[in-house]
Amino acid sequence: MAERDKTTGRRYDASRRRAAAAQRRLVVVAAARTAFEKRGWAGTRIHDIAGAAGVSQKTVEALFGTKAALLQAAVDYAIRGDIGPVPMPERAAITEMERAPDAATMLKLHAHHLRTVNARSARIATVVEQAAADASVAALWTRMNRNRAYAVRWATNTLLAKRGRRPGLAPTAVRAIFWVALDWGTYRTLTTLAGLDDDCYEAWLHTYYTATLLP
Repeated sequence: MAERDKTTGRRYDASRRRAAAAQRRLVVVAAARTAFEKRGWAGTRIHDIAGAAGVSQKTVEALFGTKAALLQAAVDYAIRGDIGPVPMPERAAITEMERAPDAATMLKLHAHHLRTVNARSARIATVVEQAAADASVAALWTRMNRNRAYAVRWATNTLLAKRGRRPGLAPTAVRAIFWVALDWGTYRTLTTLAGLDDDCYEAWLHTYYTATLLP
């Protein structure tokens, strides 16, 4: 869609400019995620991120303001898989689990969902956890844990509303099971120490769910 510049009166392609701005933002966020995962919070500088993204430091600062805001954007990107504004509870994967016809289908979808999310976000979650003593990062770590608590409650309530689940499940027990599954430490332990690849990690989750939550 072409719009007219209020200063010069010339027409320009606004959609093309928005697309270029979004692409520039994506490149910066992806570079930030790589830098934080490689160097940690203390070792990462905005100057280095700008260089990796091929933009100026002023551009990065204009987009995000602070290193803490850039870390938050990198975390959101890792968890969601893109820089779109749609929050995780409104994503298609969540809707698909809510519409699953039974507990077994919901849990299979949930295992795949966690495999996808944790494979992208476990490393940067470690960076945030280790840097949480820094006041500028503490709020982000609190937010991430609050979001995990919401995800556990959502998974528990969704499962308990499905047919075909194990009879007699107590909500507290179900929440504990999902806390183990959602924990980034579980993913890191199974893939780093136990030597599972992501396919085997997903299979482990599915087996874990089947043993604990299905008849």
